[in-house]
Amino acid sequence: MTEVLDIAKKDGRWVECPSCSEIILTRKLEENLWVCNHCDHHFRLGADDRITTLCDPGSFIELGVDEQKVEEAQETALKSGCAMICGRACFLGVMDFKQKGGSMGVAMGQKIVRLMRAAREKGLPLVFFSASGGVRVQEGIWGLFQMLRTVHARDRIAGSPVITVFTDPTSGGVTASFSSLADVLLAEPKARIGFAGPRVIESTVKCALPQGFQDAEVLLSNGLLDRIVHRRDLRETLAFFLKWF
Repeated sequence: MTEVLDIAKKDGRWVECPSCSEIILTRKLEENLWVCNHCDHHFRLGADDRITTLCDPGSFIELGVDEQKVEEAQETALKSGCAMICGRACFLGVMDFKQKGGSMGVAMGQKIVRLMRAAREKGLPLVFFSASGGVRVQEGIWGLFQMLRTVHARDRIAGSPVITVFTDPTSGGVTASFSSLADVLLAEPKARIGFAGPRVIESTVKCALPQGFQDAEVLLSNGLLDRIVHRRDLRETLAFFLKWF
């Protein structure tokens, strides 16, 4: 039986939950928005899957990319465009952790700035899904500059409402810059949100950290977040906030 399950997992028919180790039919998992129906673990979603489950069918229109920057844009872990959520228009940015850990480099910084500028020009709210390991250190100081660049862009659209949805994981320079400067801060259950990793913090402060130190639930209790939203309720919750914007 174990050999049969191993084969089924390799060809994608079955998936093992990383939280409770339950073996789940992939089709059933997709129907449940990639949430384990045994322990409620939220699987990580790629940008395309996130857009499919969130937006009204056929409503997402990706922002145009300059021809000379097509190859560069394909290297970014961000999809951005205009979309409808339950009939409410907005601009949408979705980071994809599967693409180089969702790292923010020069190309992504440019796409974020362009997205914020479009939201300001069209007078529409901006919804941003964060999922990142932080700044792309391979780009050196230019990667670090994107923190300043995106914060400056956020300051320039102070009149346009911004909603951030933190997903697992969001860390590093993305947490420390534009992602935390939204008007409404939401998160999926058990999403890990922070700047440095627990081991780095422990080695710096020389003490053990409490259980779930960077979990969304702990951050909500300490006032960083406005609400934790289950994935099945995310569309309706975003539509609720968008109707006031």
